[in-house]
Formats: sequence, structure tokens, C-alpha cells
Amino acid sequence: MSHDEHGAGPRAQQSVLSPALRSSLRCPLSGQELIDGVDDAGQPALISPSVGLAYPVRDGVPILLVHEALRAPGPGPEAQD
Repeated sequence: MSHDEHGAGPRAQQSVLSPALRSSLRCPLSGQELIDGVDDAGQPALISPSVGLAYPVRDGVPILLVHEALRAPGPGPEAQD
């Protein structure tokens, strides 16, 4: 199995969103671009590496609500110094 450059695993390579939609979405906290990934439960998510959150994607719909976000797998933002 291959992993993407962010180490999120093989499921992260298959975006559930169209490229045009995904590229226009931004993290509601940081304003930075989100990357395709998976959450701690292995479900599709949009990852905000700068704040360490994984926003769920349910039935192809991104849920960009901070209170719905989970901690992103891997090292947290404090480890990126």
C-alpha cells in the first residue's frame, strides 16, 4: 500500500470532494488550505495541519465546524517548530 506525502495512509489519496471544491475550502480557525486525510477513526476528513484538527467529511459533505472537528492523527502543530 502506498502512503501520501503527509503519511495519512492510502484512503487519504482518494478525495471524496471535487478538486475545485476542495481547493477553495479553508480552515475556519487558521484560514489555511485543508488537505485530504483521515481522522483517528479512519474516516475521510479534511486536515488542518496548522491547528491539528481533522474536519469530518460525511456523505461527501465537509463539516467545517470547529466543534465537530477531531484531533488530527500524527504530531500536533506544536511539533512543527
